[in-house]
Amino acid sequence: MSAGEGTAPADDGADAPAADLSDLRGAVRDRALIAEARGALAGRLGVPPGEALQHLIWLARDMDLDLPEAAKLVARGEPDKEEAAPDAPTRAPEVEETLNARPPGEAEREEMLRSVTAANTSGDAELIDSLPDDAEARSVLSATLDSSAQLIPVRRDDGRVYDFIYADLNDRARDLFGRGAEELRGRRLLRTDPGTALSGLFDSYVEVLEKGEPYHGGPLVYSTAQEGVSKSSRMTVRAVRVPTGICISWRYHFEEDRARRRLNRVERLGRLGFGEWDLIGGEVEWSDQMAANYGVSVAEAPSSPGDLAKVVAPADIPLVEDALQTLFTRLEPVEVEHRVALSGGRYRSLWVFAEPVLDSNGLPVSVNIVSQDITRRRRIERALSQTRRQMQRQQVRMTEQQRLAATLRRAILPDDDDVRQLPGMDVAVRSLAAESAARIGGDWFATRVLPDETGLFAIGDVAGHGLPAAEAMARSRNGLLGLASTGEPPGRLVGWLNELVNDTEPTTGTALVGKYDPAERLLTWASAGHLPPVLLRGGTAVELQGEPDPMLGALAGAEYETHEIRLYPDDVVFLYTDGLVERRDADITEGIDRLTDVLRDAPADLKQVLDRALTGMRPDRAADDITLFAVRAR
Repeated sequence: MSAGEGTAPADDGADAPAADLSDLRGAVRDRALIAEARGALAGRLGVPPGEALQHLIWLARDMDLDLPEAAKLVARGEPDKEEAAPDAPTRAPEVEETLNARPPGEAEREEMLRSVTAANTSGDAELIDSLPDDAEARSVLSATLDSSAQLIPVRRDDGRVYDFIYADLNDRARDLFGRGAEELRGRRLLRTDPGTALSGLFDSYVEVLEKGEPYHGGPLVYSTAQEGVSKSSRMTVRAVRVPTGICISWRYHFEEDRARRRLNRVERLGRLGFGEWDLIGGEVEWSDQMAANYGVSVAEAPSSPGDLAKVVAPADIPLVEDALQTLFTRLEPVEVEHRVALSGGRYRSLWVFAEPVLDSNGLPVSVNIVSQDITRRRRIERALSQTRRQMQRQQVRMTEQQRLAATLRRAILPDDDDVRQLPGMDVAVRSLAAESAARIGGDWFATRVLPDETGLFAIGDVAGHGLPAAEAMARSRNGLLGLASTGEPPGRLVGWLNELVNDTEPTTGTALVGKYDPAERLLTWASAGHLPPVLLRGGTAVELQGEPDPMLGALAGAEYETHEIRLYPDDVVFLYTDGLVERRDADITEGIDRLTDVLRDAPADLKQVLDRALTGMRPDRAADDITLFAVRAR
């Protein structure tokens, strides 16, 4: 198809394949690498992906690498050997506190509560007013540091006690609902605190009243309800008989329970265990988590510090014995890390801190010990160390490949000043390898004088970087030069080159092949997904557009169209690779438009044209190869 004697019309969709390729290489490539490395590292370390990403960032900083470069090393590295499955975290058995089972006679008690609720209480105030002075009750209420109350019995006609009345309470008295003396004085016990009946405490109170024997209960888990709201707490209760009835005292263990729950959480979340040996009485006290850390039950805890070696991995016994020797001879705290043998040849790593407690004479009377399960930390450290070694080996391999790629590139491509000139044309080339060795890619160019005195020139870019791209570049370039001897038009040559790429290498690439007949002043050209050439004529710069054809290696059997345009003396055709116009933060079409503006009113000298393109576009030299190719009709 002929574009006429002037420039070919622009086609906004012609550079769509190149724009898509730019997006793929730019935004997606690094993200995919980082995601792949994060997943690989999470599997090696046995940690969530978010934590693995943080470790990847730290590795990159340690090795002074960009994050994508570190990700590439991790993703391509292979583990030395399969890691053993991580040890299950040591976790102390949680003691689930449940309400005490209801004692026998539950149905009778519930029936009693129903009858008490319906009972007539109109005479309760008169009953309290008629009470004689009870000095014993007043003494108990004033002397008790806990909540305390004076209860007087309420009897049936047969003399059986079926409830109590709060006759008086001390100032500290509070029930589970926070009610004190003002709210409870004069009210029935079972109406205000039905849990007394359901827990069996009411029967105990009646027994104290009738038999005169004091009662002490708890700590017990106690629950009661009021107006449909239930509350529970551990509680300690005491009851004694006084002349007018009984006095009870009670204490809720809110603060103790809260502190105990907090300590349990600290032990569980931090995998911290606490223990104490009483060297005088011979007693030992280990927390649940302490026993879990050592893989024993609380009952199996070593009876003395000297017996600790019995639950330590055999190879680490000398470490523990040396620490204990230091503790008892120097009487100072010691720290030691040791392992505990588990089933299947696995080990648990513990950090242990122990300190002696001395009496007034400076002699040890007890030993306090704290242990922490650090197995996960040590496993991650080992895995990170192994990963770092893999990255370093991979880095050495990649450096060698990059060196080979650079060497291969220099061996295949002629120096810029040694490019063969073509009949009826002046040729200038500027081929710049990426400043970052890791980004050396597959840019190539070629010129050849054909037997019919026409000239062939080409530019191309193989996808990827490093040695594979350099090898594919060599095959594509040499293959085209061999095919050119057939004298076929550019469209046919590009089609054959596409078949060659499909048959020999699992990659893709772009290429633009031009053929110039100086006798006819006719330029014919074909593009395989390459960026459009720019025609410089009379102070203007315009893209030469044609229908976009597939990239090399993308579609087997594809046909490529040959375009043609007649050149006038001093017309310049400017070719380039994507490293000149591609930007991460902009569409590639914007880069091409900017290039045409830069080349407008370009000087006549071809080398100055190349200089203007580089200066005006300011490409990222570290990100990719850059190849500029300009031909001028004489």
